Amino acid sequence: MNVLDRQLVVVCFGTPSIAGDSLGPEVGSLLRDDKHFPAFVYGTLDRPVTGRNMHEWMHFVKEAHAGALLLAVDACLGDAGNLGRISVRSDGVCPAAVGGGRKRFGDVGIVAVVGDKHGDALTELMQANALYVSELAHKVADMIKAAIGGLDFAAAVF
Repeated sequence: MNVLDRQLVVVCFGTPSIAGDSLGPEVGSLLRDDKHFPAFVYGTLDRPVTGRNMHEWMHFVKEAHAGALLLAVDACLGDAGNLGRISVRSDGVCPAAVGGGRKRFGDVGIVAVVGDKHGDALTELMQANALYVSELAHKVADMIKAAIGGLDFAAAVF
């Protein structure tokens, strides 16, 4: 099956209750609220896919959308000089990596650096600038929308 013939499913990881981790749910809400966005979206501000429920959601998505192209979105911590950097990965994302999780999810991953990895991870995520994270979420959502036409995510990076 050609990648262009596959259904697209976007899964956005994170929780709106922590500023730095709210990137995923905000991206999910922005995509879901766009009535012309041609994909299923899971993980929004009102129904987040968090560390507590992500295993159930990941299982559901794989079962309900077998054969779909899975695009995963998540916030991450990185070097201070890379704050705001958006990266596209060809092997999905590692949701809950801050908590020690290492299981990857998705065929394609989009991660955005929201804080410095050299401090305490939870503290960094809690102290992230909410307005900055929101601006980053808008950039990620716009990037995804721009890429949908040709499914060329790497070329759409701003």
